[in-house]
Amino acid sequence: MSSGKERWFGPGETARRLGVTTKALRVYEREGLVIPHRAESRWRLYGPTQIARLHQIIVLRELGLSLKSIKKLVGSQSRLRDILRLQRETLESQQDKIRRAIGLIEVALCQIDEGRDLSLDELAILTKETLVQQSTDKKKFLARFEALIAEQDPTGQASRTFDEIKKEYGGDAHKAALRAMVAEAGRLKEAGDVNSEAAKELVRRLRSRTAGIRRSTPQAEQEFMRNAYTKTLAEAQARSDALWFDPAIFEFLQQVHQGMKERSELD
Repeated sequence: MSSGKERWFGPGETARRLGVTTKALRVYEREGLVIPHRAESRWRLYGPTQIARLHQIIVLRELGLSLKSIKKLVGSQSRLRDILRLQRETLESQQDKIRRAIGLIEVALCQIDEGRDLSLDELAILTKETLVQQSTDKKKFLARFEALIAEQDPTGQASRTFDEIKKEYGGDAHKAALRAMVAEAGRLKEAGDVNSEAAKELVRRLRSRTAGIRRSTPQAEQEFMRNAYTKTLAEAQARSDALWFDPAIFEFLQQVHQGMKERSELD
C-alpha cells in the first residue's frame, strides 16, 4: 500500500472508505488492534500502515472471527499477505462450491426436461450442495451481530463476555440439545398456544440450560446483545437474506416467557 506520497485520513473519511463506522474504529483502537497517528491537534489520522491493519481486521471480522481471535492473529506486525491469502482461499472455496452447485442444478434440469424424476438420493445431494447462500448469510449475520455488540459497548466487556459464551456453549452436546429444543419450539409455535403447559415447560428447560449465562452476564451486557440481535435481524430481513433459523420461533418463545413472567410463573 505504498505510494509516492502518503495520504492521511480522519476517522470519518477512513470509516466511509472502508465501509465501517467511526465507533468501530474506536473499538479497534481500544482493543489495541490499530493505533492511529495523532496530529499536533491530537486529531486521529489514518495512513497506509493503519489502513492496511484495518483491512486485516475487517476481513477477519467478515470471516466471523472475534476481536480476541483477531488480536492473536494479527499480532504486533503487519500480516497483510497472510490475511489476503486467507481471504482469497475463502472466496475460492465459495466459488468452487457455487460452480458445483450450478452443475448439479443443470443436471437436475436436464433430467426434468427429459421427463425423468429425481431420486431421493439426488434430491438430498441437490439440497445439501446448493445451499451456498445460506452459509454465506450465516457468517455475515454473525459477523454483523458481533460488530454491533462491540460498537454499543465502549468498554469491550460485552464482546469478551460473548466470546466466553460461545466458548462455553459451542460444544457439540450443547448445540445438539439447543437444536432439539428449537425444533420442539417450532412444533409448539405451529400449535399456536403460548399458554400451553408444553410451551411453558420448554421455556423452563431453556432457562435452566442458560442459567449460567444470566447469572454471570450483567444486565447491561445482556441488553447490548439483545439490541444487537434485533438490529442484525432487521438488517438481514431488509436485504431478504436467507436465514438459517426461523425468527418467529424466538418470537413465540418470548411471548411464552413474557406471559409466564406476568403471571409470576418463573422461578
